[in-house]
Amino acid sequence: MKDYYPRTYGIVGGLFSLQAVFLLFVSLMAKSAPPMITYMMISMAILAFSMSYLHPQFRQKDERMKMIRYKGLFYSFFAMMGYLSLLLLLMEFNIMILSAEEVVQLLIALNMSTVFLSWVVLSKKY
Repeated sequence: MKDYYPRTYGIVGGLFSLQAVFLLFVSLMAKSAPPMITYMMISMAILAFSMSYLHPQFRQKDERMKMIRYKGLFYSFFAMMGYLSLLLLLMEFNIMILSAEEVVQLLIALNMSTVFLSWVVLSKKY
């Protein structure tokens, strides 16, 4: 039986990428900062493309995949601490002025991207 999930994840990643590019283009034409949803679209595209690559490997529920998941979450924890520290410094010195909603959306997008990209890197390493 043929597995269509990697292809489906790739198509969904392409759609999210197109939406993100459209939002970036519109904000560029309006000469303003991209809306926060753009970052979420980019992270969803990263998630979909990562799952497209990882799905055949994640189907095998072996020790290697458990280790990759564990280490990926471990590394993303420290990356999240770095993101939080950097955001705190940028906001403390008034370099970036963000609302609480924007900070949460940015952190969610960064966390999703970090987790899935770390899984891809670790799956190539191990």
